[in-house]
Parts: sequence; C-alpha cells; structure tokens
Amino acid sequence: MMKKRWMVVAGSAILLLGWYVFRTYPRRINITLRGVQYKLGSSRQVVTPVTLTLHGTYERPLFGPETFSGTIEITGTTRPDRANGKDQTIPINPYFGGQIVYYSGTNHFSEYGAIYPNRNFTAFAVQEWQHSGWNSANGLLIAAPAKTRVQALRLSNELMKTWLGPGHVLK
Repeated sequence: MMKKRWMVVAGSAILLLGWYVFRTYPRRINITLRGVQYKLGSSRQVVTPVTLTLHGTYERPLFGPETFSGTIEITGTTRPDRANGKDQTIPINPYFGGQIVYYSGTNHFSEYGAIYPNRNFTAFAVQEWQHSGWNSANGLLIAAPAKTRVQALRLSNELMKTWLGPGHVLK
C-alpha cells in the first residue's frame, strides 16, 4: 500500500515537472508569413501585400508577461517600420498585446504599433499606429497569413478578441 502511494506521488511530480518545463521552456521562432495591410472603415477595399518575418525566442513564464526577443521585419507596407531588423524585447501583455518599439539612443524611441499573435505564434494581427494614434474606425492593420481583406478582417477580429477581450468588432 505504501509503495502505491509513493508511485502516485512520484508520477504526479513527474507530470507536474513535465508540464512546467513544457510551459516555460523558451521556443525558437523562425517564421515568414505573407499577409495583407488594409484600412478599417474604408469604402475602398484596397489591400497591400506584406511579408512579416520573425526570428527570435518566445518565452511563457508562469508569472509575468509572455515575451518575444528577437527581430520583427515588416516589408511591403505603405508605412515602413524603422525597427525592421533591430533586436527587440517585446512583452506581450494580456488585454493589450505587445508594442513594437525601437529604442535608438538613450531617450529617443520609435513606435510602430501593437502586435497580437495567436498562441502558437503562427498568425498575427498588427496595428499600425499613425501620428494621430489608432482607432477601429479608420486604423491601419496588417494580418498574416491572409490573402484577402475578408480573411484579414476575420483573423484580426479573432486575434484581437483573444488578447483584448470582447469589444468593438472591426469593420
């Protein structure tokens, strides 16, 4: 009877340790996705093909925000990202997503937007902030992988709902 208890305790400990390692072990991310850039609220259904490339490490600690450390390159957009190819550390917070920001010097930084990945880091929505900010009525978005505005809008709504919670539906 005592041996059975120890086997259950040891088995439970091994399962718990395995879950912990699987959950917190940093994952290497090397992915290139084709997507589209589109404008919300626009009567013109214009989409621009873009390429989103990520190289780095994705960490999911038990406590604290998930973090992507590496490079993000967004090419083909109407608004180029000055941080393309620069090393970044992006905390991805619940109810916000992650900010794509590049620090150049001690006090100067350049903001590009916010990124919303899926849990597997294989699909993304990116808000492109403009000088006046971003809003769901006329903001610029990138969605990858997507080929059409309909696919991009569906993917963006799905990903942003996951991170930000239910709220305004993008149109």
